[in-house]
Parts: sequence; C-alpha cells; structure tokens
Amino acid sequence: MTDNFSNGVNPITVLFFGPQGAGKGTQVKLLADVLKTRSERGIIHIDMGQLLRNMIASGSYTGTLTNEIVGVGKRMPDFMPIYLTTDALVKQFTGEEHIIADGLARGPDQTRGWDDAMVFYGRSDFHIISLELSEEESIKRLVIRGRSDDTEDAIKQRLSWHKAEVEPQLEFLKSRGRTVHHIDGALDIQTVHAAILSALKLA
Repeated sequence: MTDNFSNGVNPITVLFFGPQGAGKGTQVKLLADVLKTRSERGIIHIDMGQLLRNMIASGSYTGTLTNEIVGVGKRMPDFMPIYLTTDALVKQFTGEEHIIADGLARGPDQTRGWDDAMVFYGRSDFHIISLELSEEESIKRLVIRGRSDDTEDAIKQRLSWHKAEVEPQLEFLKSRGRTVHHIDGALDIQTVHAAILSALKLA
C-alpha cells in the first residue's frame, strides 16, 4: 500500500465528539472539503445520526423501533451503532481512504468496538476532536435549528445522557493512548475550523 500521494497528505482518521448543537456536522464538512482539495484519497464519512435517520426513513420494522428510541432522545442499544459502523468499514474501506466519524463511541461497548476496529485496520493513531459547548448554548442552537426530533424534552434528554455516558468515553480513549484535542465549539465556525486544522497539523 502506498503511504503518500504526490501532494504529501497521509491518510488521516478523525473521530468527532461534542454535544448536540456543537457544530460537528459543519466542521466535518469543512474538514472533508480541505482533505478533498489536498489529497487524491477518498473519504469514508460515518455519520451515525444520518445512518439512523436513513434507517427510520426506510419504513422497516427495525426503522420503526429505531424511531421510537431516537424520537425521544434516548441512546440506541450498542449493537446498532456497532453494526452500522462495522458494515460501513467492511464494505467501503480499502486501507487508503481518510476516515471521518461523527456520532460514534457513545457507550463503553461502542467505544471499544471502534477502537478495536481502528487497531485492526492499522489506524490506532486516529485523532479525536472534542468540541466543547455549554448546555445553555447547545439548547439555544438546537431550538434555532428546528429539526423535527429537536423538541426541548428530547434535547435535554440527549444532553443528559451525553454528559453521563458519552463524555466518559474520552477518558477511556485517553487511557488507550489516543490523542484527544479539546476545542471551544462556542467560537465562530471559521475559528473552530482553523483550530481543528491546527490540531490535525493541516493548517
């Protein structure tokens, strides 16, 4: 496998963390745009929220059950994100692509599954971007966004389990030697983007 293309951009793997409303989707897109302009490599984007919404939209029995959980802001059972992540990697990853993941590692089993997969695929040097945002600012941003699953009760439920179950996963990943970059998500979009590029040594 070739380690470098002529433009010198090595494959990079980035796992995004942050509460609802922290701007993960926007920052993922901006990072992907930078990688596309600087590298000939493809990009595998694993967006768990979108994958779950796609499942709901399918109208299947599994989609109906998923909607009953996601619709009230609860966390999916770990088997589902593990399955969807594994399915995407097995079917798409050739070893050459950049990987950007958002909405994963939301519980201990998910986190171990992701980390074990990265070790298996030779990407244990992945970066973690943790966008920090206060609960008040998260609620404010989500209410403005106005997505159908962004009722105030659902927002508060998601923020509650994010603090109780998701944030501890950062410590677990640190204990495994993974690199975590803490970035202030309350800043303007371009400032956050610049901080991410700097953390990833892409500035």
